[in-house]
Amino acid sequence: MSNQPKSSSIKSFQEQYKIRPTVSAGMKKAPPIQQPSNFHLFVKAGLPFLLFSVGASLVLKSAVEGKNIERDKSKGLISKSERQARLDSEKDEMMEKLNKKWKKQDLDNTKRIERPEEILERRKKEREERNRWHRRAWRWITFQQ
Repeated sequence: MSNQPKSSSIKSFQEQYKIRPTVSAGMKKAPPIQQPSNFHLFVKAGLPFLLFSVGASLVLKSAVEGKNIERDKSKGLISKSERQARLDSEKDEMMEKLNKKWKKQDLDNTKRIERPEEILERRKKEREERNRWHRRAWRWITFQQ
C-alpha cells in the first residue's frame, strides 16, 4: 500500500511539471531527437549576429567620420582641391573688380522710376526750351516784339 500513494504522487508531479518518465528495460525507446548541426546553428544564430555587429560598426564609423568632416569644414580646416582653390580665387578677383566699378558709379536705388507719361511731358518741356531761343531770335529779326 505504501507503493500506491507514492507512485500516484510521482505521476501527478510528472504530469504537473511534464517530466518524462525514465525508460526502463521493458518499455519501448522513443525515437532519438535529432540535434541540429553546428553549421545550421551558425547560420541561424551566429551569422545574423556577426552581420549586425559588423554593420553597426561600419555605420558608426561613417557617422563619426561625417561629423568630423563637417566640423572641419565649418572651421575651415579642410584643404581644398586645386580646381576649387582656382575657382575661388577667380571669383574673388571678379568680385573685387565689380566692387571697384560699383564704387565709381553712383548707384542710388532710392530714385523714383518715371512713368511713361512723365517721360513724355519732360521731353516736351525740353523741346520747348530748345526751341525757345529760336522764337526769340525770329521775333527780334522780324521786329515782332
